[in-house]
Amino acid sequence: MKVGIIGAGATGLTAAFDAVRAGHDVTVLEASSELGGLAASTVVGGTPLERFYHHIFRTDRAMIELIDELGLSGSLRFHKPSTGIYLDGLHDFGTPAEMLKFPRFSLLDRLRFGASAAALKVFRDGNRFNSVRALDWMRRWAGRRVTETIWEPLLTGKFGEHAERISMAWLWARIHCRTFELGYLHGGFEQLYRALLEAVTDRGGKVEFDKPMSRIAQPGEHVEVGTADGSRYEFDQVIVTVPQPAFAKAAGIESDDLLWRNQYLAATCFVLELDRGLIPHYWLNINDPRFPFLAVVEHTNMVDRAEYGGRHVVYVGNYVPREDWRFTTDPAELLAHYAPWLRELNPDFDESWIRDWQFSRAPFAQPIVTPEYRSLIPSHRTSMPGVTLATMSQIYPQDRGQSYAIAMAHEVTARLGLA
Repeated sequence: MKVGIIGAGATGLTAAFDAVRAGHDVTVLEASSELGGLAASTVVGGTPLERFYHHIFRTDRAMIELIDELGLSGSLRFHKPSTGIYLDGLHDFGTPAEMLKFPRFSLLDRLRFGASAAALKVFRDGNRFNSVRALDWMRRWAGRRVTETIWEPLLTGKFGEHAERISMAWLWARIHCRTFELGYLHGGFEQLYRALLEAVTDRGGKVEFDKPMSRIAQPGEHVEVGTADGSRYEFDQVIVTVPQPAFAKAAGIESDDLLWRNQYLAATCFVLELDRGLIPHYWLNINDPRFPFLAVVEHTNMVDRAEYGGRHVVYVGNYVPREDWRFTTDPAELLAHYAPWLRELNPDFDESWIRDWQFSRAPFAQPIVTPEYRSLIPSHRTSMPGVTLATMSQIYPQDRGQSYAIAMAHEVTARLGLA
């Protein structure tokens, strides 16, 4: 069949790989000039680096298997980096023992915190939590002090005004499916997407960049796709992997359709190249509500900075509404606003430490997973028989991640008989 795939991220490229191996004529249309979608990369010290921080877990089997299949296993290494939280100072928070020693907790708090986290590791079916609000569950089982200290700041930092409505199924997935060991594809995850691109094109497939979808319709047997530059394509089957608001707009679906009800937050992220280290941890959650950002990730506390020309690589990340000032402000001005808060993390910090920086935004990065969310998830099947939707919003309850996107691509291509 003649197969069109909209989007060259993890889902789109994996679906293209499956389909082209099965002998289909495949064309991938990507809106930007880059591979990888939310895992797209820039370059630091001559080495590709993700624009938004990325790692994988031991449980990410689909990702690990694809890395192996493409001959990249030699670059995948697992680490045990340190994690901390900032609340009235820096605190180690990366192991069960460190979590239970948190100074704000009484003995009872520690017992309830440990028992609630252990229970979530044991529960294998997150569907039991679909209609439960995360903070309600945590207040009941982990206790009010633990919830106010740990879970409320994290959910508020991520979801803002929606924090009280976030489903426990989402939080269960974040706790149940994660491991203390983190994997990184040394040399950057771009290697994976480059290998997929080469595997697709070597088998006769095409990947076209700077082709944002402007129209999609199926007036007859074939699916017609138009792009912003005026190009027109005709396919037997189309797999759409871009966020559903983009699909709905191109398909002419009314704004009150279910496809529009799933709300998204935007992501913003600085990549700072420093001449010295900022924090002692790889990952630092910011539990102080005064701060204007959610997390600081010092990538080179997990990956040797020699891979980046000796620079210390630090991410400063956020999830915000698209109308929020942290999404709309000029990046240089925003960085100047962040600098005093970085100094609060490290009193010695000076802006002269920043040798270079880059800033990225993504308008549809984080679905807001409320108890009603599951009922709003659209089917992979659309009103057009030749069009299949395979987007991040359909990954539930995990909601994001390269491995889940890869697994969904395999599922969709198998269901359509394309693999």
